[in-house]
Amino acid sequence: MRLIPRRPEHFDFIGHRYVWFTISGIVMLVAIIALIVRGLNFGIDFTGGTELDVKVKPGTSISVVRDATSSVGFSTAQIQVSGNNQFVIRVPKLDDAKKAQLTDALKTKANLVEVLGINNVGPGWGAQVSRQAIIALLIFIAAVLVYVSVRFEFKMAVTAVIEIIHDSVITIGVYALLGRQVTPATVIAVLTILGYSLYDTIVIFDRIKENGDLLTRQSRQTYSDVVNDSVNQVLGRSINTSLITLIPILSILIFGGPTLTAFAFPLFIGVLAGTYSSIILAPPILAMWKETEPKYKAYREQAQRRQTRDARVTAGGAIEAPMPKGIVPKAKPAQPAGKKPTAAKAQAQKKAAAPPARSQEKPVPKPAAVEPADKAASPKPKPKPKPQGAPTSKSQAKSRTKGPGSGKKKKKR
Repeated sequence: MRLIPRRPEHFDFIGHRYVWFTISGIVMLVAIIALIVRGLNFGIDFTGGTELDVKVKPGTSISVVRDATSSVGFSTAQIQVSGNNQFVIRVPKLDDAKKAQLTDALKTKANLVEVLGINNVGPGWGAQVSRQAIIALLIFIAAVLVYVSVRFEFKMAVTAVIEIIHDSVITIGVYALLGRQVTPATVIAVLTILGYSLYDTIVIFDRIKENGDLLTRQSRQTYSDVVNDSVNQVLGRSINTSLITLIPILSILIFGGPTLTAFAFPLFIGVLAGTYSSIILAPPILAMWKETEPKYKAYREQAQRRQTRDARVTAGGAIEAPMPKGIVPKAKPAQPAGKKPTAAKAQAQKKAAAPPARSQEKPVPKPAAVEPADKAASPKPKPKPKPQGAPTSKSQAKSRTKGPGSGKKKKKR
């Protein structure tokens, strides 16, 4: 069963572009303010801290160990299984008193057998991860610019990069707003989000390019109309793909535990932001930018003229024939309101408006031509008699039909 109909109702995404720009601007402004005011809550891998390698009794789960660390104020501790009944616990940097307090809590509540080692971890590893993530992000953006420019065009490539930055800022801003801890899993998830957002955008751009190649001067559409139709054509596919992607992420977010939640949460926020931006944000930016070109600007002006002409025809019915030059139509005399013309006046007006009738005069007969007296007196000449034996016209016609081969053939005996 389809979650979304294959042919959804046609929606004017481009016509409401300023609404989408306002929403995106407000969300990004809140995210930037949260980053400036609250900042990011970096984990131990980025800030440094203390790492404890402990061994517990068989059957002790990771949730029991987390409850023990939370009881002494370390609810954000990173706990990983390192072996058979062994755990690695990372907490902010501890002094000797805090180390003893944490060890006592593990013995009483987490069935601690022994502490295998306690080490102070510096922020070097987190700094290295951050540096590599930034390098990977720059290479990714450069590759997107090159590929999309070659496959489609440069303006589409820049639009895709704008969308990637939009999704990244929103995801990081949500972390700052909620105060969630940033771990290496968060960095990996953010880089994964960028690829998903780009995939959905490329699907829409491919349909826009396919429909845009059919746009000519004789078309009644503008480039914005083509973009809007293209988005509506792939809308069902994009929403269905996003919903199917969000279902397993939501399951991990609810039932996956703290370790998997650190990876699932940024994925969930990023997929939502990527679906929104690829459908609602990127196409209007592309349409507005493309219509600054002279070609598509002329298409828009021509389409507007046609729409204005069609609106006039629809409003006024049939277009009246223009009056010849030099003839000014006569204005009808104004009729005083509330008074109806009498029958005599109406008849007089009709007679005045009617064209003058032609006078019915009897035609004067032309005088007969008078023949000269000598012609009238002279007798008519008699026709010459035909000589006897001369062929008549009927006999000549018969002789023409009786040639060689004409008539019925005699039967041979």
